[in-house]
Amino acid sequence: MKKVTVTFSLIIFAITIYSIERKYFWVESFNQASDSSIPKSWKGRTSLAKKYYRTAIHKKRKKDKYLKVDNLNSDMFIIKKLNIDIVKYPYLNWKWRVRKLPVGGNESIKNKADNGASITVVLVASKWKPKSIKYSWSTTLKKGTVTKSPYCIWPAKCDIVVMRSGKKLKNKWVYEKRNVAEDYKKFYNDFGVKSYKIEALVIMSDSDNTKSVSAADYDNIYFSAK
Repeated sequence: MKKVTVTFSLIIFAITIYSIERKYFWVESFNQASDSSIPKSWKGRTSLAKKYYRTAIHKKRKKDKYLKVDNLNSDMFIIKKLNIDIVKYPYLNWKWRVRKLPVGGNESIKNKADNGASITVVLVASKWKPKSIKYSWSTTLKKGTVTKSPYCIWPAKCDIVVMRSGKKLKNKWVYEKRNVAEDYKKFYNDFGVKSYKIEALVIMSDSDNTKSVSAADYDNIYFSAK
């Protein structure tokens, strides 16, 4: 009887774990690196990414790390390849903290198109026809603003959604949750979509256009069903 009870408990545990996995698709906690380097699953535009992007330890949680970015007059980013169905897992969740905002940054103007922090969902990673949705912490654009990247020329497409704006919450961790599937449906007029798998996620704190500094922290990125 004891053996049967133990076996049954293991089955229930396995079902519970499977259920949890179905509700969440974890992207990154930044706890994988043994030193201050970024996890190996993330790649920079060049090897210089390690100069601007690194991991750091939370002061109050000594074993918990986060991504720390200090971008000086640079458009360096890091990217992680993914294969996530945003219809099944529509919500992108993350937390971030802006420490420095690029002076006069405005994502809708080409010579000012910098931001304090951003996470971009890459819908299509094609070199000639890339498509993406970018969520940003802007210096000047109001929260809720939706604009397009001035660097995208048709057939490329990048819609920008301003999640946060200005210095009001500077140096404070902020939790975000966004329905990426709904944004995709709206921006691409594809309301009948049954399944759509994204190709990558990009993290970028940008400062090259304003010739200034952009500094931010990122942590706990995942997609969820609810």
